[in-house]
Amino acid sequence: MKRPPPVEPARANGVLELVHHHPGRLRVRADAFRLRPEVVDRVRDAIEALPGITRFSPGRRTGSLLIEYEPGRVEPDDVLTCIADAADMQWLGEGSIRARRQPGLVAVGVARELNHITMELTGSRADLRVIVPTAIAALGAYSFAYGKEPRLPRWDNLVYWAYNIFTSLHRREIEGDAVRRERTAHTIADGETQT
Repeated sequence: MKRPPPVEPARANGVLELVHHHPGRLRVRADAFRLRPEVVDRVRDAIEALPGITRFSPGRRTGSLLIEYEPGRVEPDDVLTCIADAADMQWLGEGSIRARRQPGLVAVGVARELNHITMELTGSRADLRVIVPTAIAALGAYSFAYGKEPRLPRWDNLVYWAYNIFTSLHRREIEGDAVRRERTAHTIADGETQT
């Protein structure tokens, strides 16, 4: 009589289920995440070591994990493989996300590559976050000066778009400067009240 094959360690905690995936965000579920908090802790440590992970949020009641990541910095298949390995689980859908490359991910990858090329050509002095709004603003100036061309958008629309794109792409720097100015103002105010 044959004995059944031994259970592999990679399958000791069950099967990892991909519940939802959208570029930059995925949710997985497994009973072990609900029943064994130490498994969630192991997964958290492994996931946070990956580049491009921006958020890890466990749902202890449902046994799900929400992971947010930066598309292009880390592949969703790598995230899922990391989760399965850290949790000692089997992931049955290996390769399924990569096979369904969405147009948005392709566009993000192309933009990142163009930005890398731009940085190389300018000696790291400019990137697409500066060049694109500047080009739109220059087109706005051209439209203002030679506005008779019916194919160009109105100059004020172009200038607004340039401003909006620039502030959206530089939000972290702008918010960081605002926080620094506020801290400086509080420091100065505290120093004046103490003297």
